[in-house]
Amino acid sequence: MFNPLTIGTDKIVFLFFFFSLSGWVGETIMESIVRKRFVSKGFFKGPWVPVHGFGGFAVYAAGLPLKPYPPLVFISGALLCTVVEYLAALLLEKAFNKKCWDYDTYPFTWWCNYKKRIALTTSLFFGLVALALVYFYWDLAMALIRFIGPRALFGVDLVFLGTFAVDAFFTIRRYIQNKKAGIQNPVDGLA
Repeated sequence: MFNPLTIGTDKIVFLFFFFSLSGWVGETIMESIVRKRFVSKGFFKGPWVPVHGFGGFAVYAAGLPLKPYPPLVFISGALLCTVVEYLAALLLEKAFNKKCWDYDTYPFTWWCNYKKRIALTTSLFFGLVALALVYFYWDLAMALIRFIGPRALFGVDLVFLGTFAVDAFFTIRRYIQNKKAGIQNPVDGLA
């Protein structure tokens, strides 16, 4: 069974940013294709979407005991990610006046979404991502960690943490200032 305490803080930090960066790349590619122009997705300026970092751990932890049953990995991943997506959307909207997505504006989601925060098609996609994560992507990330090695991994983690801390400080400050000024922060990809 997966226990994050047994893999070490250095690996946890790396995996968090690996999944956050992977999520940013995937979302940016899909959004750029849909909008027919480059769109950097996410709440932050940097190339990371932290909800994917947390989601990667949650999906793997939930899916690992179900690994012998791929349909259950799919269902659990779809449900878990949908709940996380809804909560993240709600938090960003309430705390920062920031809407990172609006499913009324996406192809194949306008007809089956809830409050523009979650959609059936994306939930099904999350199920597929859960399958990829449990059966392939986690092992790829762990192989990358072994390739980097423990000493270099510490340096990589420091660079990620430092860059993210600076990005988080300035991004959150800007969104708080906008909210205080009554400025609606634009929906990603529509600004």
